[in-house]
Amino acid sequence: MFEDRLKFGTIVIATDLGATASSALRYGQAIARLHGSTLIIVHVIDPVAYAFPTGASEALIAQQAAREELRKFEEEVREEGIQVHSVVESGVICDRIVQSVQDHHADLLILGTRAKTEAGQVALGTVARQLLSRSPCPLLAVSPIADEHMSWAGRWRRVVVATDFSTASLTALGCAHRIAHENLLVLHVPFKDIPEQRSLLIEQLRFLAPFNESHTVPVEHFVVSGDPGETIAEYARKHHADLVVLGAPSNELTPEHFYTSTVLEVISHAPCPVLCVPAAGHVSFMEVFKEVACKF
Repeated sequence: MFEDRLKFGTIVIATDLGATASSALRYGQAIARLHGSTLIIVHVIDPVAYAFPTGASEALIAQQAAREELRKFEEEVREEGIQVHSVVESGVICDRIVQSVQDHHADLLILGTRAKTEAGQVALGTVARQLLSRSPCPLLAVSPIADEHMSWAGRWRRVVVATDFSTASLTALGCAHRIAHENLLVLHVPFKDIPEQRSLLIEQLRFLAPFNESHTVPVEHFVVSGDPGETIAEYARKHHADLVVLGAPSNELTPEHFYTSTVLEVISHAPCPVLCVPAAGHVSFMEVFKEVACKF
């Protein structure tokens, strides 16, 4: 049913060259080194930020500084034999990033996020929230804590994948089943604990993510009631996961979604990078999963 491993031929790294950039760049570099990937580094300058009398000269200075910083990183990456190309563009940031992903037929988009605040939330900006719903390929959210998991970038040992049986989460389940190297934890988190349904849900998970001869990585299945975001993050911490895999949201998230979005809560609290997988573009997986799910 599954290919042996998921490959990332082309990786786009969207960077603002700020405080969160270095971890995302290094993490993407580590994946590219392992997979033989081509790196495309995209930095977009929003012209609105320079829409003042002195803006033109400041915008040029910003572009030159960005190109110089990216040139230095390119030299470092090429010394490792990794193909890399950087782009500095001007325009609507999210639009330009999505266009770069499409133009280069990227298999993965990497985005740096801020570390957790004292309140336990990561302040994902407008661009990040837009990309979660608009990226045509899986998006990997990488915060500075990723440095602790750098040695396992691209060859993730222990992977936690959560599914609510939605289209995107089932696609994410198929993706997780292909990239886990040592252990896969499949988790479903209903808000209410209904004992008579728990065994049925466990059987569903076992049927969707089996442990069989075609995929020899051990699979554990859990149904745990509670707040989905908190529970997923806690299981990732408890089982020392290198990666969490989720279905990407289909609609753009707003700041208000920090209180209701499982994806944002997991990105905020997970102790490792989070891979968000869109439903689109994985028809073959979905046909299989929908057929299986209908049997329950």
